Amino acid sequence: MGIMESRLIHATVGFAIGDALGLPVKGQTQDELAASPVTGMKGYGAFNQPAGTYSDETSLTLAGLDALQHGFDQDALVNAYQTWFKNGEYAPYGKRNPDIWPSVETTLTTGKATAAPNEPGALIRTLPFAFFAYQTFETNLFKKAEGSRLFRNFVTLTNLDPENMVASAIYTQIVIELLADAPDLPAAITTGISKTGAYFADQPTYQPTFAAFNTQLETQTPDGTATDPLSLLVRTLHALQTWPDYHDAVLNVLMLGGATDTAAALTGGLAGLAYGYTSLPHHWCLMLAEYAQIVDLCRQAEKSGFFPKYD
Repeated sequence: MGIMESRLIHATVGFAIGDALGLPVKGQTQDELAASPVTGMKGYGAFNQPAGTYSDETSLTLAGLDALQHGFDQDALVNAYQTWFKNGEYAPYGKRNPDIWPSVETTLTTGKATAAPNEPGALIRTLPFAFFAYQTFETNLFKKAEGSRLFRNFVTLTNLDPENMVASAIYTQIVIELLADAPDLPAAITTGISKTGAYFADQPTYQPTFAAFNTQLETQTPDGTATDPLSLLVRTLHALQTWPDYHDAVLNVLMLGGATDTAAALTGGLAGLAYGYTSLPHHWCLMLAEYAQIVDLCRQAEKSGFFPKYD
């Protein structure tokens, strides 16, 4: 199978590139970025890292991808995350970047998940699970009791709050719709939100949170200072619906500042999946840390039987 056909590579590399574009300017304000916008891979900056370095979002994604190629096992997922956290596995150049969401750090330090509604600790890990879920349940993840159980177990490895549950469900279902050959990205977004809303409709723990997401998506301008999963997802979807190509979507989602690595990673994962490998600027791929290793891990996962394979 060639790289042009591998949708797992398209999404994962798209995610990692977005992360690497955003990491050097993490924490900058919208005004600062307006004065000095990101136009490509930059070195150093916020964490003094070489150009192309990705952060915890991508490392956790790669760790999850590696664990899920052997099937769904909560202990295996935690062990993979721990291998990154303690030993730098899945990190650029074998060294973990100090950037990590506190809720994830708490889980990996204490073994206990927390309710952290202002952090996207589960949302940032979701991409490989969505591929695994599509291979296992096709488009019926939330219609199957086992699918719902696995999804909840995945989210609550790190985060117990409704915000992460709802945001992760929406992101997962959008990925599933794209894998099921939705006509285009806007259609996948619309259908993904609709199906997730139906799933949460009779769940009083989560329905108000889903309603809050819908209201925010429909009525509010994305907030660059927000770090909660619902706001980051709204920011992501707004960028994808405004700029219909990979390059413009990931660069413009950065312009709001704040959690730039997270927002660009989430945006890049969906845009890479939707638009394919040729949408990823080649020079960004060449500058991405561990690019070959990421591609190899994706190909390995596709051979496992637990991920979609295109050949």
